[in-house]
Amino acid sequence: MKQKALFLFLLILSVQAYGQSDNKLKDVFAKFQEGYTKRDTTLVEKFTTDLCAKDISIIGTGEDEWFQGIDAAKNLFKNDWAYWLQLKLDTANVNIVISNNVAFFKVHGTVSIAFPDKETAYTFAFGQLQQSINREKTNKKKVLAYSNEASNFIQQIESEGLEITYSLRLSGALVKQNNKWLFKQLVFSFPYPMARK
Repeated sequence: MKQKALFLFLLILSVQAYGQSDNKLKDVFAKFQEGYTKRDTTLVEKFTTDLCAKDISIIGTGEDEWFQGIDAAKNLFKNDWAYWLQLKLDTANVNIVISNNVAFFKVHGTVSIAFPDKETAYTFAFGQLQQSINREKTNKKKVLAYSNEASNFIQQIESEGLEITYSLRLSGALVKQNNKWLFKQLVFSFPYPMARK
């Protein structure tokens, strides 16, 4: 009888601990979404130190977006908030698997942008094209990147309208350090083929 009572007590404690961990993890995703919703670049330092491990690894959606360490993460978040699309994660339905002090996750979301008119859309597209060209190392790659992305932007703006929304996935891992969950790895990815919603 004592063994059954002890087992029941331990089971209750473990369920409570799991529930607390689950709530703390949900809070992490809520704070992450809040940062991407407010997009206040003056808060990027606090956002990153509150939510990320010092040795965080991030893979972005761009071909060359491989980031290592907290300083690189700060730069990514700052640039995302200043220049990237609006991110909206389905924080109510984050899939999480906890193993000791590591939590693996995946969550769906969208990124979107809306332009008031075509001129604004083309101004945005031109800025994106310049960034693409600057990333490339050879003239051949610059021309290929420019022609590929320019035709995509023209098609998007002229035939699809001024509100653009894409599906996005965020996956990775968090680690528990000093009783606090922190992002250790983040992977942003678009489903293939990338298509507007």
